[in-house]
Amino acid sequence: MSENCAHGLIAGYAVDGLDPEEAVATERHLAECEDCRRDLVEFRETLVRLAYAESDRPSEAVWTRVRAAAERTRQEAPLVEVPAPDGTVTELSARLRWRRRMPWLLTAACALAAVVLGAGLWSMERSMDDMRQESSQVEALLSAPDTSIHEGPLGEGARATAYTSYEMDALMFVVDGLPDAPEGMAYQMWYVDPDDDMRSAGMLTPTEEGLHSGMAKDMGSPVQVGVSLEPEGGMPEPSGQPMKFDL
Repeated sequence: MSENCAHGLIAGYAVDGLDPEEAVATERHLAECEDCRRDLVEFRETLVRLAYAESDRPSEAVWTRVRAAAERTRQEAPLVEVPAPDGTVTELSARLRWRRRMPWLLTAACALAAVVLGAGLWSMERSMDDMRQESSQVEALLSAPDTSIHEGPLGEGARATAYTSYEMDALMFVVDGLPDAPEGMAYQMWYVDPDDDMRSAGMLTPTEEGLHSGMAKDMGSPVQVGVSLEPEGGMPEPSGQPMKFDL
């Protein structure tokens, strides 16, 4: 993978939007590129701010002006043929297509992060102070210099992403594909230590998009995260064998 291509994948990597081969190549590039490591931190910080930003619906007049401007604006640049040294001809627009896609890629990445982080943590019943504190904690976790991202299957049909920082002694866990919990029940997280002991890591919060997310402190050095179905409010120990996710 070329250096320019690797640079262009940092935004997608920030939200786990790459396929496995691209992710591995990007991680190799990040180990060697200080600029991209800095960009990755800035992307994550921006995603968190967007997740907690307030928004108002634009007026119909604004949409009218946007539609009118779109109809007047050419959507594709004209094709420009550039002769190569060997005499072959290359379409310049094709060479620039990836660069033109980058703003849209970043927009899509931000929207995805807003769903994953914002929807799972937003509750109208919480006070503004609580939401500001939680936003600050998530932002601190994602921007910590040692934050690692782990992604993989959880149980049958679900996939999880864990954000861990030993410096922050904290973990954020996001799961896609868990079935809705029965009434009076909820999903509880567990730290699984090397000796196989389990410690409660709090509850997962469901979202309208079908995701479940939760942030936990006092992480220590677990080797796995467990998830089990428990009575609302949680239990001191899992009532059954939890689904486990390797860290």
